[in-house]
Amino acid sequence: MASTAQPFSNVPSLSGPGIIFTFFKLRDSSQISQATIEKWWDEVHIPGMVASSGIRSAWRWQAANPDYGKPNLVIYEVPDLAFLQSDEYKSAKKESDTLPDAGLIDQFVESETRLYQLVQLFEMEKQPEDVFPTIISAAIEPARGGAADLDSWYRDEHNQQMSEQPGWKRTTRFRLGFQVKDGKIADDAPSFLALHEFGEGNKVGKDVVPLDPMTDWTKRVIYAAQTVDGAVYHKVGSS
Repeated sequence: MASTAQPFSNVPSLSGPGIIFTFFKLRDSSQISQATIEKWWDEVHIPGMVASSGIRSAWRWQAANPDYGKPNLVIYEVPDLAFLQSDEYKSAKKESDTLPDAGLIDQFVESETRLYQLVQLFEMEKQPEDVFPTIISAAIEPARGGAADLDSWYRDEHNQQMSEQPGWKRTTRFRLGFQVKDGKIADDAPSFLALHEFGEGNKVGKDVVPLDPMTDWTKRVIYAAQTVDGAVYHKVGSS
């Protein structure tokens, strides 16, 4: 299949729990509809991935703000990223009748896929495995030499602050392992990602806003960061 479905033929050897994080949007030149692309994800690719022995669950998301540049997101939960080196993964089905012209998805969408390794799971009590309906995705490239400070900020301050927000359920943090854009290896994604999950009663709007008041530590981390990319997503499908 084209790179959106199976982009890791050259991936470095990774292991341990993590996620596959894939953004997609229709190309300007695409002659098919958004609905057709979503059908491909929901009926072909996501079920096929989850049916394998190495993918536990998958979720499809839409950005709360329609103007955000990464409007569609799919997350796959991978208990051991070493699975991506397996013959089973590499021999996955490569075409689909759902799409025209041999079913090559990358003819119709722009895509970016990232592999993330688990860094920390933070929850006040055990939560169900299935994710909650709203997430804040917060990707950060810290100041040069600032990775340790970013990690301490989460562990010693920010996780607790997030847990006090209405509807908060869980925060999961990751480190970037690999990135592909439209089938080509890339290296411009932020190195760290936090996913904050929210259930009923949350006050999350369509955009990410800093917690008020901002602490001095928060200001130091955020203002010194090389990149901060935050977005709110709502779950539209799961498998």
